[in-house]
Amino acid sequence: MGLLRERGYINVRHYPGGLTEWIEQEPTPADVPSTNVPPPRKQQAASASARFIEALADQSVGALFRLWLEIVLVCGVAYWAIEWIDESSLVTDRGGIGTSVNGFFSALYFSAVTATSVGYGDIVPAGAARVLAIAESVAGLVLFGCVVSKFVSRRQEALIGEIHHIAFEERLGRVRTNLLLVRAELQATARLCEGHEMAPPEALARVESAAMVFVGELHSVHDLLYRPQQAPEEAALEAILAGLASVFREFNELLRCIRRDADPPALEVSLSTMARLAREICGECVPKEYAPALRAWMDQIQKAATELAA
Repeated sequence: MGLLRERGYINVRHYPGGLTEWIEQEPTPADVPSTNVPPPRKQQAASASARFIEALADQSVGALFRLWLEIVLVCGVAYWAIEWIDESSLVTDRGGIGTSVNGFFSALYFSAVTATSVGYGDIVPAGAARVLAIAESVAGLVLFGCVVSKFVSRRQEALIGEIHHIAFEERLGRVRTNLLLVRAELQATARLCEGHEMAPPEALARVESAAMVFVGELHSVHDLLYRPQQAPEEAALEAILAGLASVFREFNELLRCIRRDADPPALEVSLSTMARLAREICGECVPKEYAPALRAWMDQIQKAATELAA
């Protein structure tokens, strides 16, 4: 509406084509040149600086320390060389440091305190040495920041690793606990079916619930074998596989009573998923090589899945 008023139209109805034609003729955002695109040189400078920071971040602490020592040595030699050209490039309270061996060590000393940004003030740069001192101090600060970030990130990685390990152990514990609960639920349901030719509705509901829980734990074990984020201990994995085999045996025993009637649709879906996942758990199926005892448990699980699907 503001654009219409700028063109002298007080009311939209006064525009000959109406609001529809105005919208059609209004330039689209693609037609309007963008003013937020930075110049190519700025983009190149930003990408170059980003690559430089990434290259420093990829270096180890030892490599960064060696680079810092090289900067100190090179700049120290440069200060001493400048002293040959201008005897007052590095000044003390007694005059220039000179071009002797003592002057060389004084240049190295000044280079070291400059790279660490200490700056005691006993040696002061002058002339061209000031530019080199500024560049060296900036490089020292950047390297020092990289070293500090390395130590911090290493500590963070250690903490994250501990957190992942604790979460992984808790996950294994939940799987073992849920398998025990499912087994107890199946045994209680089997007692409900005793003395009945057809399973009572309560038994069917409990089997459906136990089957859905068991499918979730079976997914977790399947991921543990095929996409392991962390390798569990052999004893923990053997306990989980033994629990799986035991639950499959309980299911096979219970379904002899339940399947006298037509299986509920939800139970059929759970049983189909259980059989599909268990068929992929065997000593020759999983991508990693496990101990013979673990492979024997896997084969028992696959055999129980075959009986479940029969």
